Amino acid sequence: MSKTLLIIGIALAVAGALMFIADFLPVDFLKQSSEESYLKIEASKSFSLVSYRLHFLVVGIVCLVAYKFKNLIGF
Repeated sequence: MSKTLLIIGIALAVAGALMFIADFLPVDFLKQSSEESYLKIEASKSFSLVSYRLHFLVVGIVCLVAYKFKNLIGF
C-alpha cells in the first residue's frame, strides 16, 4: 500500500507540475511561427485535463506527505 501511495503521489505531482510548466510555453512551440503567441484559446464547454492541474498537484503532494508520515497514520 505504501509503495502504491508513493508511486501515485509522484506521478500526480509530476503531471501537475508539467501541466503548469506547459502553460508558460508558446502555443506553437514545436512549429516554426513568425509571431510568438502566448495566449491559448479554448472553448469553455470543452473537457480538458489541464483544468484539473491544481488538483493533480495538490493530491500528489498530499499522497507524498501521507507516504512520508505513514507510520503516524498507520498505513
